[in-house]
Amino acid sequence: MDPVLGGGLLTLCGWLFRLLHVWVTSRIELRRTEMQQQGLSERVRHLPPGSRLLERHGCVEVVTGTQPAGAHRG
Repeated sequence: MDPVLGGGLLTLCGWLFRLLHVWVTSRIELRRTEMQQQGLSERVRHLPPGSRLLERHGCVEVVTGTQPAGAHRG
């Protein structure tokens, strides 16, 4: 096999492997985010109105109920 052709094929295989790696890792990250959001939704669904849920890893604060936190009637 010609060395130039072999080098080109090796480079092409490297690029294809890198593309596959990026695609797989992005799909894993997307699925992980979907699972975290689904878990948060499930936890919030079972809370009574007026409850507060703090998620430290996602920097999320959820307050259930009809009145937002900090809103005052008057």
